[in-house]
Amino acid sequence: MKSLGFRVSVCWLGLVLLAILEIGCGALGGGKSSAINGYMTGAWDFIVTNPNNGHIPFIIEANLNQDHKGNISSTGSVTANGPAGNAFDLFIFGGSLSTPEGIAVDYLGYTCNGADTGDRSITGSVNSSNQVTLTQNDGGTLLMTITGTLDNSAMPPFTGTLTAATGGACEGPGSFSVIGLYPASVFTGTYAGTSAADPTETISVSITNTSGALTGTGTDSKLGSFTMTGNAVGDALSATLTYATSPASSGPVYGYFDQQLGGGGSIVLISFNGVNTPCPAGIGSYNGSCQLATLARQ
Repeated sequence: MKSLGFRVSVCWLGLVLLAILEIGCGALGGGKSSAINGYMTGAWDFIVTNPNNGHIPFIIEANLNQDHKGNISSTGSVTANGPAGNAFDLFIFGGSLSTPEGIAVDYLGYTCNGADTGDRSITGSVNSSNQVTLTQNDGGTLLMTITGTLDNSAMPPFTGTLTAATGGACEGPGSFSVIGLYPASVFTGTYAGTSAADPTETISVSITNTSGALTGTGTDSKLGSFTMTGNAVGDALSATLTYATSPASSGPVYGYFDQQLGGGGSIVLISFNGVNTPCPAGIGSYNGSCQLATLARQ
């Protein structure tokens, strides 16, 4: 019986050791996941710059998701009428964020490689050393890869390089500098300015951002009052303006919050008419995007 008791004791000891090992392995696995301390879930504004001349070729707007293992994703898309998903490109004309001549949104067919599925999705990962790799599918046949370092407490929180093998965003093959910023405005606030076509036409709007859903009310000195409903993607917005007394002026609008434009930042508003459709008289056109107004944060 003593021998049996000894065997039973050994057996129980073995079971305890197995349990401890299982807990340890589980903790180890959890440790690997919990070691991912970089955090990219949320809205991002990736500014891509040509290092040779300082020119800003384009900006990637994205709302990213990250799981506990560090996998990053964003479902992006564009249509013939402009962006429609949570990741897309936006183009700055004028070479400077502080003095843009105009902006243009991405749309179906604007890949400069002859084929476009409309996909603008982003996939990637961040590891335990805060090294990030992101790949944007820019139309089905074109991939752009961003690699860099994440530091959530730094400014900018992300710095890295974008590599495009076959002409990313019409810039030709090569490598470009990238910084990633958290949107500073989240759009909530009051903005005012004048029409791009008529400097005597004043516009003001108060916007509220609730977890990416935008609502707003505004007034136009010539078109009357309007409401605004839409969504934010990074530092960009897509919305519908509805005028109470000028229904013919109602319709979709896009915007970009430029942190460096003016003392408190400004929203540049545009409409998308399409590449072969001219903008109304007096309104600048950039790749099918018509410049409507620049509204400064009040």
